[in-house]
Amino acid sequence: MNYESFKYTSEDGVGHLVLNKGEDLNKMTMNFWYELPKILNEVDRDASLRVLILTSTGKHFCAGMDLKNFGTLGNDAEKKTNVPDKARIGENLYRVAKELQDMLSKLEKLRIPVLAGIQGGCIGGGLDLVTAADMRFASKDAFFCIQEVNIGMAADIGTLQRLPRVIPEGKVRELAYTGRRMPADEALETGLVNKVYESQEDMVSGLKEMAAVIASKSPLAVYGTKAILNFSRDHTIAEGLEYNALWSGAMLPQEDMAEAMMSNMEKRDPEFKDMQEIKDYGKSSAK
Repeated sequence: MNYESFKYTSEDGVGHLVLNKGEDLNKMTMNFWYELPKILNEVDRDASLRVLILTSTGKHFCAGMDLKNFGTLGNDAEKKTNVPDKARIGENLYRVAKELQDMLSKLEKLRIPVLAGIQGGCIGGGLDLVTAADMRFASKDAFFCIQEVNIGMAADIGTLQRLPRVIPEGKVRELAYTGRRMPADEALETGLVNKVYESQEDMVSGLKEMAAVIASKSPLAVYGTKAILNFSRDHTIAEGLEYNALWSGAMLPQEDMAEAMMSNMEKRDPEFKDMQEIKDYGKSSAK
């Protein structure tokens, strides 16, 4: 399927999703939000995939929301009724925020890891996007900015919830209150990114190398690790341990464990079966 705001390809168990509107700073337009869930559903249902790389084209990774598309939502709701009902306008904006939050949370809920590569600016909604990834990497020209405070609002689709789980809370508050830019070296120092590369090309090459390593592992083991880490992050240690034990009791991949041990004894690369395909129950089977 062809997309306007993205380019998507897959090869050898690795999906590669590219923000493809570099000439427009990869802004999050209405079309961006229309296409993103369709692509992520496609990714989630592809049983052959083991990992997803997320990068972009152009000078900047993402300049955030396209405000000319979203800046009049409240006014539009008011014009439809011709009544200045603040409660109904507020309810409309609440639903929009929830829908956008859910779209980005889909990245976090994928059963495969997501590796984000950032060059240039990662601003506002772009930061919301990459904080939903499993890991982030940057070229040395990258910078990160919680832009919302600079335009008179609080960030509302993920950064304020996820970023404190990645970097120290005091640093999050500093960035969120001031709206300043965090350069790549500071992002590395605080743990927001795993590695800084000299160029975007080097970064993409490094991402592909890491993705190939992850893709060589048992997909069920990787999925289980991601699910357990995400659950444990949001719960107490005791609850995380309980979830971990339940997961192992239900989905311990004994066949994959045997293959890993056998391949090691035989001095060969292991061969793990793909996950089961997720059926689309939303599609009618009627002919």
